[in-house]
Amino acid sequence: MATTGRGTRILGRDELRDLSRRRPLRAAGTIAWQWAVILAAAGTAVWWGHWYGYLIALVVIATRQHALAVLMHDGAHRSLFAHRALNDLVSDLLLAFPLFVSTSLYRRHHLDHHRYLNTERDPDLDTAALAHTSQDWARLFAGDVTGVNLLKTVDTLDQFSLLPVLRGDRTVALAMGRGRRNLFVGHLLALAAVLTLTGSWISYLLLWILPSLTALSMILRLRAVAEHVGCDPDGGIGGTRTVLANPVERLLFSPCRINYHLAHHLYPSVPFYNLGLLHRRLMQNQDVRERARIARSYLFGRASVLGHLAQARRDGVPS
Repeated sequence: MATTGRGTRILGRDELRDLSRRRPLRAAGTIAWQWAVILAAAGTAVWWGHWYGYLIALVVIATRQHALAVLMHDGAHRSLFAHRALNDLVSDLLLAFPLFVSTSLYRRHHLDHHRYLNTERDPDLDTAALAHTSQDWARLFAGDVTGVNLLKTVDTLDQFSLLPVLRGDRTVALAMGRGRRNLFVGHLLALAAVLTLTGSWISYLLLWILPSLTALSMILRLRAVAEHVGCDPDGGIGGTRTVLANPVERLLFSPCRINYHLAHHLYPSVPFYNLGLLHRRLMQNQDVRERARIARSYLFGRASVLGHLAQARRDGVPS
């Protein structure tokens, strides 16, 4: 149970139990909504047939791919469904496999992130990001959006992606287990059959693969930086940043309440739909309120994430 630095419990057992209760219909409905938006955006772009329609669809689909990844993150914490087998099956088939990642491999990676937050053993530790200037961030984001940083992005995701399986890497296949590997291969074969029968390979490459390699990369970079870079190295209340983003930023960068990231790290058993309520409850605690790192935007203003990083760089605070 999370406590403040002074050893005071923040939530009681009953309150935490209520906040951690899974609502399977809410989870299923949220997953269905992301896919409905993806299919509507792709269908509209193909029907319209103009290049700018494809460009708009690319951005919309990238934001929903991000939402699928965030929901897969809940699946890794087994917060989607109480039944573990159902949780992992839905997470893999509807969230992880379409993005060429594995829930189980990501779980192993991500639990180490929680366990060793902001230490040298944290697999997500970014020691270089705090030194970046505004010009550096602009170049990195532009490189993500244009695909220039593609090889670095793929190398980063290889820790829990399924791309090594496609290259014949037996290590990853063994780590997944034969059953999950076969399920992924079956997923690929079914996808290939559908795309071939419907003649949709080009649309799939333009409206699924391209967004994931460009706009999604930029979104993932920004969110990863927002969550921990420039925060306290002890991994406590000051070790994670929450972003009180505006509606447009939430739509683009932080679906499914992932912006309430301090709440998630203090109580990772709480599903995404209760993180806003948990955040408000945490802010009632004076110690948390005084020590929490809260940004008011991802990109704009001195109180934004990039503003925090610029100030931390000037102050010489280690990441």
